Amino acid sequence: MNLELVQCFLRVAEFGSINRAAEDLEMTQPALARRIAALEHDLSVTLLVRGSRGVRLTDAGLILANGARPILRQAELLRAEIGRQVKTQVSIGLPFSMNKLVTAPFASRELDRESPVSLRIYEGFLHHLREWMHQSLIDVAIMEDREDESPQFERIPLVREQVFLVGNADSGLRPDRGVDARQLGRCRLILPGRPNIIRMRVEAYLKQHGEKYRRAADAETLPLCLSLVNDGHGMTVMPYCALYEFPMSTLRAAPIVDLPMTWSMYVNNVRRHSAGVRHIAEGLRNAMVARIRSGEWQMAEALLEAKS
Repeated sequence: MNLELVQCFLRVAEFGSINRAAEDLEMTQPALARRIAALEHDLSVTLLVRGSRGVRLTDAGLILANGARPILRQAELLRAEIGRQVKTQVSIGLPFSMNKLVTAPFASRELDRESPVSLRIYEGFLHHLREWMHQSLIDVAIMEDREDESPQFERIPLVREQVFLVGNADSGLRPDRGVDARQLGRCRLILPGRPNIIRMRVEAYLKQHGEKYRRAADAETLPLCLSLVNDGHGMTVMPYCALYEFPMSTLRAAPIVDLPMTWSMYVNNVRRHSAGVRHIAEGLRNAMVARIRSGEWQMAEALLEAKS
């Protein structure tokens, strides 16, 4: 199988359009269509069905799209190792909630210091990060701590922080006054749907205390959750890191009693001895601890000291 053709197919699958994918790949539409046709001929299957609104994947196309990314990732790593490139590629995955507090500052710092690695950054919900780790698309990930995690990952608990109930300016919530399960059970909540980890933890927390989850809406992004909360349609739940640098003039938040969040670093054992992976893992760990030490990561405690 020609991996270059597979990469072209994945770009079409991503855009849902041969024309848009061709523009992104800086090639003509007929040239890209010929590459897709060549891949279909090689595999003796139809991968795409063309329609008036673009393309959709066949069953065979879905199988290829889901299975090809880990293969391409391994091919990139093998090419780098064989070619002995000066910069080793390291892929990291962080939750959407850490974008402002951790991800963007860490990436900027690595670029400013001319890092010895080529950094690829994935952002996603925690269940997506876990899936990408299992597919070996990610070398290092920050995810919620789980003792039953796969033995193929090294697990390093890093940070424990408070989870907050967030409402609009009229909610009366205060950071110095905790909210218990009974109070949380009276709230109409706006959260992503299952299998979102926060959603599942909130449901379990309420059930444990004899309360029911009251759903106002399922919203699949943090900005949308906060926007709907701000408009008075309900409340949401998230760790403090998700609220960092968010304008709190129109929102209020209160910690939920006995519902902490522990973040751990997971390193893929296949590459944990790589100098590039160790460099990035150590730098990311230090960056997270530094945020706590500076007071920017409020209501959080470091479970591991930064390395000098």
